[in-house]
Amino acid sequence: MTANKKKPNEEIIKMPVDPEEEEVFQWVASDECLGSWMPSKNASVSEKTKYQFSQVITRYLVKNNLSETEMAQRLDLDKNATARLLRGYTENFSLDSLIAYVDKLHLPLQVKITEERKLAGQHL
Repeated sequence: MTANKKKPNEEIIKMPVDPEEEEVFQWVASDECLGSWMPSKNASVSEKTKYQFSQVITRYLVKNNLSETEMAQRLDLDKNATARLLRGYTENFSLDSLIAYVDKLHLPLQVKITEERKLAGQHL
């Protein structure tokens, strides 16, 4: 008896996919589809701060049941810039512009600056 061997790249289960679903799958696999980004624990203060601003804006979108298009209009940004901002890709945004976006949304803003002290390699 010969064992059935699966060929490389051969699907185990084949499911019919309608053209609309296939278009979505192709988009998700493309470079146009953004996942979300989060700063590493070694990220700079600026990167972490900008990420926090993007999260505040994203929470506003969710809380107010807005689409990305509606958010883009409120922030006066194009669709791609808005998508990147909402997914945490803030490298092309300045802190000033992020503060301005939060202001446009009339969100309360409080910036807290703390001094980190180190003693013999320990955080206090």
